[in-house]
Amino acid sequence: MKIAVLGTKGIPGHHGVEVVVDSLVPHMTTIGHDVTVYGYDTYTEPDENYNGAKIKTVHGSSRSSLEMISHMWNSAVDTRQNKFDIIHIHSADPCLLAWLPVSKYGVMATSHGQAYLRKKWSLSAKNMSKLAERFFIRIPDVITSVSKPLSNFYAEKYQKKVHYIPNGITFRDKPDPVLLKKWRLTPKGFLFCSAGRIERTKGIHTLLDAFQKINTDLPLVIAGGGSGSDLAYFRELKEKNLKNVIFTGFLTGDEFYALYAHACIFIFPSEYEAMSMALLEGLSFGTPTIYSDILENQAVADGLGYAFIVSDPLSLADEIQAVLTNYDTSVERGKKAARVIRERHDWKSIAEAYNQVYQGLAERRGAGV
Repeated sequence: MKIAVLGTKGIPGHHGVEVVVDSLVPHMTTIGHDVTVYGYDTYTEPDENYNGAKIKTVHGSSRSSLEMISHMWNSAVDTRQNKFDIIHIHSADPCLLAWLPVSKYGVMATSHGQAYLRKKWSLSAKNMSKLAERFFIRIPDVITSVSKPLSNFYAEKYQKKVHYIPNGITFRDKPDPVLLKKWRLTPKGFLFCSAGRIERTKGIHTLLDAFQKINTDLPLVIAGGGSGSDLAYFRELKEKNLKNVIFTGFLTGDEFYALYAHACIFIFPSEYEAMSMALLEGLSFGTPTIYSDILENQAVADGLGYAFIVSDPLSLADEIQAVLTNYDTSVERGKKAARVIRERHDWKSIAEAYNQVYQGLAERRGAGV
């Protein structure tokens, strides 16, 4: 089938939704689909053969309030001038324009979370996101979600069937620990937090407060920043100027994964997620993992890591201290986590789950359903 992917900034992916699409593409093309990914011309480059797919860029507004909707409009208009079997819209907010793409077989949309819950957004932006959620529910022929709790929320609130298809993980060997020397670190000699985009809902302030309460000489390393970060919040964190805290900035590649793989503990204090790629990464390396007890994290990590009460620095400090005190037991749980994540979150299997939805949609529409 010819599939157009809309709603993302494009690939290669650096954050969240873009990483998901980037990871799915080679598996979708291997299955045999003809995939075109629409992206922002400010984010990616056109490519006729990116892992078997085509990357097509469109122009849009540079204003943050109009960036997504203008790029989505231009992408959707372009699909009308081409012949696709299925339009797959990633994220709920771009579904404000889900009525615009015209395809032979139908439109599918995947929710990667509720953007209106993020604290950095203005009231008007949050209201627009809530409106987009209603479009997401009503317009596409098929809807999916990467989060089981979110799928349940949609089903209960809107009485609409939502297919749950989780995110996957690219399984990697542990990078050479020599890469840690850049920050004067040693294996198992530091605590690590990966935040991707730095914003208040990532809970870094809770982690910093907790770090001051624990008895350890281990440094705390925090990776994240770049596009989409809340710069005022980032400055606020850095201005605390806490001893033994290292902000690496945005990282990719082996340097980044070396921090996951060789940390003593991976800590994920986020206040809101759908299904976090960062949490999956930490668990997949077998690193003892501490995470906030929001439903979305519990759905992924229950029994595989250690939960603390979200936004509670004392609870987080207690959990860090307990893991350090009982470290051998924590390492054994980490080994279990690595095995389970490999079983549940393999991209090949997840791509096949999406393929089954595509096939079902094509059959229904072809039969005039």
